Parts: sequence; C-alpha cells; structure tokens
Amino acid sequence: MTRGWLAALLAVYGFLVIGAGGAQASCVMLPSLQEQIRTAPLVFVGTVVSTSDSDRVAHIRVESIWKGPTLSAYVDVHGSPVSGFGAYSSIDRTYRAGERDIFVLFSDRAPYQDNSCSGTRPYTADVAALAPADARPPAPMTRVEQVQNWLINYGLPVGIALVVIAATAFIGLRRRRAGSKV
Repeated sequence: MTRGWLAALLAVYGFLVIGAGGAQASCVMLPSLQEQIRTAPLVFVGTVVSTSDSDRVAHIRVESIWKGPTLSAYVDVHGSPVSGFGAYSSIDRTYRAGERDIFVLFSDRAPYQDNSCSGTRPYTADVAALAPADARPPAPMTRVEQVQNWLINYGLPVGIALVVIAATAFIGLRRRRAGSKV
C-alpha cells in the first residue's frame, strides 16, 4: 500500500514539475525561402529587442516590411502555439535578443504567429538579396509606443533602483530618529 501511494505521489510531482507537455507536431518538408516569402501573409526584417515566455515571444524593432500591412515600429511575435510555464510544443521557435532576422509569419494580424516551421531566420547577405524593390519602413513610433518601449527596456532596472533608494532612505531616517531619542 505504501509503495502505491509513493508511486502516485511521484507521478503527481512529475506532472507538476515537468508539466503536462504541449502539442506535438513536426514540420513537413519545407519549401524554399523564396516560396515561403511568396505565400506568407506577412514578411518583415527586424531586430529582437527582448524576449519573454522562455524566449518564445519576441519584442521586435521593425526595420523593413517586405510584404503585408504596415506595421508599428515595434511588434511582438509569438513563436509557439502554446505559452506559459511547463507548456511547450515540438514546433516552438525561440528568439535571441539582439539578433536581426527576417520574419516570415503565418498571420498578418496581432497576435503575430511564428514557429519553427516558418521561413524566419537570421538576416544574412543571401536573404538581403531577396528584398523586394517595394520594401517599406514601419509606421512612425507613437508616443504610447515610445513610453512602452522605454518601460520594456529600462523600466525594471529603474524601478528596482528607485525601490533600493527609497528603502535605503527609509532605513536611514529610522536610524537617525532612533539615535535622536536616546
């Protein structure tokens, strides 16, 4: 009986720690990049500014739109059909901050979807040679986007610094007051 309970507890623990798993799929034989660009609803070049959700969501500074609607100066691209702690799929795409890529996406509306089966890849000279003559820049950045991007890039470090400064000042004042009461 004890072994049965132990096995059940280990199974529950494994499920909680490892997760339930995610969708499982794989890419069939992929067409050429030229064909993927031709059939994709949205293609653009951009640099990954930051990532989240285990590097599966990228905040991207858009540089050049090759195909699709006009985009904001910054967009978020989701590289997985699932999200959250312990969730994964066999077609997850991960991103690296600072990497310049061509994004060949499956959707031309937010939330922008990508995965490891798309033509998204690092932007190289070979990829640059495929740029269309009518490539265009993104829309100018709005004031809201400027504030949002500042918060994404600098908000956390500045917030932490302000908390540390406030805590230090509070502790200093308490010590000073405690010392003057003696």
